[in-house]
Amino acid sequence: MNSDLKHQMLIEVQKGGQAYVRNLAMAEAAVLNGQFNVAKVLRASAHAQRILATQAARLLAASWDAVNVLEIILTELEEGTTTEVLTAAPDFDSATEARLKQFTVVRERLRDLIRRSLTSLSRNDDVLEGDVPQSLWGCYGCGYIAEVELPDACPICGALGVEFEWFGPFYSKTLEHLGQLTPPEISATLDAIPGQVASLIAEVGDAELRRKPSEGEWCVKEIIGHMIETDRLFSQRVKVMLEEQGIPVIPRPAPPWKLHEGKGYEELSAGELLERLQQARSESLVVVRGLTPQQWIRQGTLSGTTTSVLDLGSWLANHDRGHMAQIRRLTEARMHE
Repeated sequence: MNSDLKHQMLIEVQKGGQAYVRNLAMAEAAVLNGQFNVAKVLRASAHAQRILATQAARLLAASWDAVNVLEIILTELEEGTTTEVLTAAPDFDSATEARLKQFTVVRERLRDLIRRSLTSLSRNDDVLEGDVPQSLWGCYGCGYIAEVELPDACPICGALGVEFEWFGPFYSKTLEHLGQLTPPEISATLDAIPGQVASLIAEVGDAELRRKPSEGEWCVKEIIGHMIETDRLFSQRVKVMLEEQGIPVIPRPAPPWKLHEGKGYEELSAGELLERLQQARSESLVVVRGLTPQQWIRQGTLSGTTTSVLDLGSWLANHDRGHMAQIRRLTEARMHE
């Protein structure tokens, strides 16, 4: 991408992001003013401009990396603090001043999170959960980020726990439809994964497949075991959505990242792991390839959120692609030692 086009895409990202926030805030004000159709147009505009900004950012993504973006976020957070605004314009009413002080606390909380993430990335391929917990919770009232557990109420603005959004180490459905795939893309991705795993571990010894990159992180065998269990979970969930009437509640007996624990995957040979992965994947592909367009859009409720078969298929395919990248890094690191 040439420099002029890259600059244009950066402008599109900045304009779209600002417009999205502005339009939604104005839509909220329009509703309170009884201008319901104005609000409708503003919300539709927010959607369109957000999508344009997201698409432009996707075009730029290849030239960025996680460290670069985290450093940009840190710079943005450190520019123009709320304290400086208060000093420059101290004539706000008490309610506005209290809200601006909340901005300062929320920004500092986020700065701390970004700094810890950057420190972790300077030493590891990913942010370790010992540095930033597995679960983060974002308050819709003020933006405060809570860690580990969902609070009963926000310590900054008092919003109740229901007003928090959970952020875990994966996504299944987002407003932006991040990572959303078509049925043919899902099928092709799932079909290719077992062969790719086999190719990556073909020349890797058993000791290397069992070696953890650090305490609390998974070895290659555990990652493959997790993929097998997640594959089975996908098939079970889709079966519930197809067989039950209405929008059924999808059972969640345990978090997906714990399903492989205690099942002895670390003790299996590479051949046994690949055989089990291929078997689980074959069963999933039978399900996926037999779905009609009407079945792809069937819905269920998972952890309180409505999701479709297409959402779950996209989740499984992207989940596997992410773990493939992990396996690739681990096996390549062993080969260069």
